Amino acid sequence: MDKKFFNKTLNFFKREGFYVVLFVCLCVVATVAVLTAKNNKHIDNTAVKQSNAVQQNSSKEVAKSGNEPSLNYDNALQVKKGSNSETVAPKTGESSQGVSNSVNTSFQKPVEGSIARAYSEDPVYWESTASYRPNLGYDIKSDLGKPVVATMDGKVESVNSATQDGVEIVINHQNGLKTVYSNLDSKVKVTKGQSVTKGTVIGSVGKTTLRSAYEKYGDHLHFAILKGKDFVDPAKYLKY
Repeated sequence: MDKKFFNKTLNFFKREGFYVVLFVCLCVVATVAVLTAKNNKHIDNTAVKQSNAVQQNSSKEVAKSGNEPSLNYDNALQVKKGSNSETVAPKTGESSQGVSNSVNTSFQKPVEGSIARAYSEDPVYWESTASYRPNLGYDIKSDLGKPVVATMDGKVESVNSATQDGVEIVINHQNGLKTVYSNLDSKVKVTKGQSVTKGTVIGSVGKTTLRSAYEKYGDHLHFAILKGKDFVDPAKYLKY
């Protein structure tokens, strides 16, 4: 029985063996084809995803660069690249000259004469009042009626006839300095708010002072300089 079954099986494979082998080969080929197709599909999908990612990143970079502020400003002065580079914006209303040359800033003597009492922050003796006090200016000995002139260009800030130093004119030179002319004759030549140039006659030496009316040096002009709110030594600006 077993021998007959074996012989039949052997005869079957002899007759049909070619087809069995062919069938097995086809199955193997089909399996390999399916696996290859799946692998190719996976690879294609990965490549597509990578391509899409690259395109998205590229788009983001372009958008980012388009939104970044430009370093080129309107009307800016571009400095060429050397060791450093920078962009310099022009200053609004910048002038080629820092200080106007229209104002005359050199001093002229306010009156012809000589120094009778120099500037002193330390108290000095005054015969007129029999007291000691500073002299925050020059007492310039001069003849009665001698013309007194503006030492620099400026504007008359005040004309005052009720001071201890007599009739007084203050000129603002609009550069941080003011000049004060005291013991003037009551007939002054200028008015408050008037613009004057250096050398303009503003009055004359008078006898209107109460503070130094009886000093030994006699008739004089009291001349002082203010820098801000402080009196300064006139010797820094003019010489006699």
